[in-house]
Amino acid sequence: MNITRLYLIRHGETVENQRGILVGSSDVPLNDTGRSQSMALASLVRELHINAIFASPLQRAVETAILAFGKDARIITDSSLREFHFGEWEGLHFTDISKRYPELWKTWIRDWEKTNIPGAEAFPAFVQRVTTFCTEILRNYQGQNLAIVSHGGWIRALLGEYLSGSAGAGYWKFKVENATLTEVEFAGDLPILTRFNHR
Repeated sequence: MNITRLYLIRHGETVENQRGILVGSSDVPLNDTGRSQSMALASLVRELHINAIFASPLQRAVETAILAFGKDARIITDSSLREFHFGEWEGLHFTDISKRYPELWKTWIRDWEKTNIPGAEAFPAFVQRVTTFCTEILRNYQGQNLAIVSHGGWIRALLGEYLSGSAGAGYWKFKVENATLTEVEFAGDLPILTRFNHR
């Protein structure tokens, strides 16, 4: 049986990550720590025999991919790998959100999955683009080792969908750290988590 491996890599740290600020689809760079973290991934990914590298087009993901795989690596960027878009909540800390949007914040706490944040992407639409991308590459690259450099929320949605029954059910069960590698093997249609937050 052909085994297809997805190596899910979250980008290195940004200033906003360090401060607990939601950036979502905002295009922010790595900070110095994030660059060091990404360079440290190089020795790890060198041993993985990667057949294809995919990355979110946001600069923090592209920069992580280049630092980890080398400037000559062929990196395929795809907008499906972008982080969830938080709309009016982009650039805010949760404490700021609770003050500026008190009623909506209460609604989000009660039922985050169905809350409509002004200007934001709907969570089901986000999940749809995550799963559609994965379905396509699993079909087109059977039996290969694939690296995906993306974002914390994107990786949580994928893990929730494949390992917890649904993205919503599993989304908060996985704390994906910056510049770590998570490996999921697919033996046919069966997903198996073989590494998580590996450095």
